[in-house]
Amino acid sequence: MKKVSQLICSFALGTLIALPALAQPLVPPNSPDYNPKASYDGPYKLNTWSISAHVGPSMFFGDLREYDFWPVNTTNNVDSHKESGTFQGGLTINKQLSYLFGARLDGSIGNLRGMKRRNYNRYFEGKYTDVSLSGTVNLKGLLIGPNKMKRWKIDAYAGIGQVFYDATAYDLTGGVKLRETGKKNDWIVPTGLNINYEVSKRIDIGLDFRLNHTNSDYLDATYGGDYSRNPQDGFSIKDQKTSRKGNSELDSYGYGSIQLTYKLGKNPLKVQKVDGKWDYKPDEGGYYHLRYTDPRVLIKAPKILTLEEMDSVAKANRPKDIDPRLLLDTDGDGVSDFFDKEPNSPAGSVVDGSGRVIDFDSYVKNALATGVACAEIFANVQFDTDKNVLKPEFQEMLKNVASIMNRNGCRLQLAGHADRRASDRYNVALSRRRVEAVKNYLINEAGLKDPSKVIVDYFGSFKPIADSASRPGLQKNRRVELRLLP
Repeated sequence: MKKVSQLICSFALGTLIALPALAQPLVPPNSPDYNPKASYDGPYKLNTWSISAHVGPSMFFGDLREYDFWPVNTTNNVDSHKESGTFQGGLTINKQLSYLFGARLDGSIGNLRGMKRRNYNRYFEGKYTDVSLSGTVNLKGLLIGPNKMKRWKIDAYAGIGQVFYDATAYDLTGGVKLRETGKKNDWIVPTGLNINYEVSKRIDIGLDFRLNHTNSDYLDATYGGDYSRNPQDGFSIKDQKTSRKGNSELDSYGYGSIQLTYKLGKNPLKVQKVDGKWDYKPDEGGYYHLRYTDPRVLIKAPKILTLEEMDSVAKANRPKDIDPRLLLDTDGDGVSDFFDKEPNSPAGSVVDGSGRVIDFDSYVKNALATGVACAEIFANVQFDTDKNVLKPEFQEMLKNVASIMNRNGCRLQLAGHADRRASDRYNVALSRRRVEAVKNYLINEAGLKDPSKVIVDYFGSFKPIADSASRPGLQKNRRVELRLLP
């Protein structure tokens, strides 16, 4: 029994030390019920506090004990004194820190009895009050996992506390008082096993078995190795000044209790049977208790869709078809047919933002003379197949554009394009060379003073404005679009 309790004590104390590192949230906040201050893993809020009451028989283990687990249960006589009939009761405040680890604050009161015929020929009676703080380990969750025995909780625990006691030892034959402790206190190390079953959303019933290891050999008012029977033999009651270890093991005491637990928290939920299986429904508007619920089981695994389901979802979320007129520029003036008010402008025309043909020479003269504000103007510069050499017929227009930009501070957006008769990689590079050719002409030949006003893009053959199946269509797609902006 001693080795088992020491093992439980070491294991639980070690886990209690590890709690700060183990009880950290790992799951990102993906729920409106996410609790950023929670010490447990998972996106949902859970109730974590509970309070328990326990009552049951107590038992002493020490010098004045006839048998460890079978108390003498006879009527009192000249050589026996009843050891059974002792009870204890108390309260426990439980705090679950994570699904596997928690803490409990215990307080209990009780009485103890014991006797020893051999050597001592005495018995004792005493009462005690103890307080302790323990760390708990969820053995069920640790060894079996969260998906089995979902309404059961089995904890091992260990901690540290204080016991306050008052005991008196008597001669077994005549009932003469031999020793008394007076009011003393000492350290205890409680170890135990706690078994609970979830009866309802609020109530658990269970059993609690505890052994308290004391730092005293005087809990039975008898110092180990002191066989004297009478104060007259040289030991008065007040001579015993120490409560530490004598020539025998330190005293221990414990109990077995029936326990009733009330789970605190708002809107409690408990696991339910769904289609013959125990399952959780976290969306019912309440909160499960961390005593029984691993927060990670509340995270539903993503559904893997079949091909038919994916096709159905894709069809349901498919955007409306784009008006094909947005992608076409039949007259090649730089304004898509959807917005073009004059969709049949002559080739090489300069147009305004609505696609209407304007007299660019008159516009330039007016702009240079009066300093009129920039207007949105579109034009295209076309190129020969696989060429980035600027044709002479577009040079005068580019000089006028540079003059307007120098005079009024306009901006210019250039977008290079190619027809489809090459690889995408080659076409992108070609459209870039065409844009650079126009920009270099504006700077080096047309006298553009501020090159930062020029915005450059290139798209290869990805944005055609005409049908690439015909020669005229291919010609329209080999272009650099000019867009003069305010």
